[in-house]
Amino acid sequence: MPIVSVKKISPRARLAEDVHTPLGGLLFAKGTVIEEHERQFLEAFQIYEIVIEETNETGAVEGKKSADGQEKTSQPSADKPTKKQDLETIYDQTVKTFRHLMRNIESGSPIPVLEVRKAITPLLESGKEHPDITITLRKVTNAEQYLYEHSIAVGLLSFILAQWLQMPEKEWMQVALAGTLVDIGKTKIDPQILWKPGKLTAEEFEEMKRHTVYGYQMIREATGLNEGVALAALQHHEREDGSGYPLGLTGQKLHLYSKVVAVADVYHAMCSNRIHQEATSPYLVVEQLLRDSFGKLDPRIVHTFVNGITRFSVGTVVKLSDGRVGKIVFTDQNHPTRPLIETSSGIVNLMEAKDLFIRQVM
Repeated sequence: MPIVSVKKISPRARLAEDVHTPLGGLLFAKGTVIEEHERQFLEAFQIYEIVIEETNETGAVEGKKSADGQEKTSQPSADKPTKKQDLETIYDQTVKTFRHLMRNIESGSPIPVLEVRKAITPLLESGKEHPDITITLRKVTNAEQYLYEHSIAVGLLSFILAQWLQMPEKEWMQVALAGTLVDIGKTKIDPQILWKPGKLTAEEFEEMKRHTVYGYQMIREATGLNEGVALAALQHHEREDGSGYPLGLTGQKLHLYSKVVAVADVYHAMCSNRIHQEATSPYLVVEQLLRDSFGKLDPRIVHTFVNGITRFSVGTVVKLSDGRVGKIVFTDQNHPTRPLIETSSGIVNLMEAKDLFIRQVM
């Protein structure tokens, strides 16, 4: 791949490698098309040479020759909408299948582990290839769908987080199943309590908390699931300082799977519309996770997760708290929730504009 001077980049050149700032932060990801404003950022960070993809005279990326010997050219970004649509289709189908399986369980059937595994595998494979889904994953908009969509999302996020934590590959699927089945015990909760629109009474909340025990018992009776999956169902509401439930266990007594699933569960839950809570901006949720890493959630897992999801945020279109819409152009990993955002009125540095925050990922 050619190394070229930033001042001599041809129009529509595309990065062949990630570009980092002198301090190690990601400035532009591999595949970014360099326009004038990207060039300005490169020069501002005193980056004078970059590696770009091979191009033909038109600036399109060179492709394979067709049967008639003609060179096929395409803009690399042209297939992104298709990939996103494919991913959304797989996600929707996974939720639909899981909803059907859950309703059978609600009727008294045992957990069909093989069917659940088969249902989530295509989505996990897509997530493995496109981990940036963690920041753009559609959050639940229909409260009635929450139980099903949340389960699938937590399974996917747990699967990706297991990879980021460099857990043994043989455990990835079990962690994904732990996330997917984390709320399986809710099938044993009285629907009048589970779907109650108002605030739960103390007695109702105590019954709701028993979904952790119910889930543990159900998973222990299933075949093809290891002890970690059962403990994740039991312990995902426990906290490092012992303030969680159902047993008030502290961090050293919690299984790794439960710690992984807990982070994925909190993240997606807070980003979603639920019966008792409206969705929160994922960037505000990340800030809350970082605060919770001091006593509530495992700090190593939280920071791995935060670094992972913000690693892919460059180029993401967001809405600020003042209504302006812009694109993230730089994220400092030391302050992942306060990136630089390019808007129509100029660059906004959230490290300096303390009164602003990212309200929504578009």
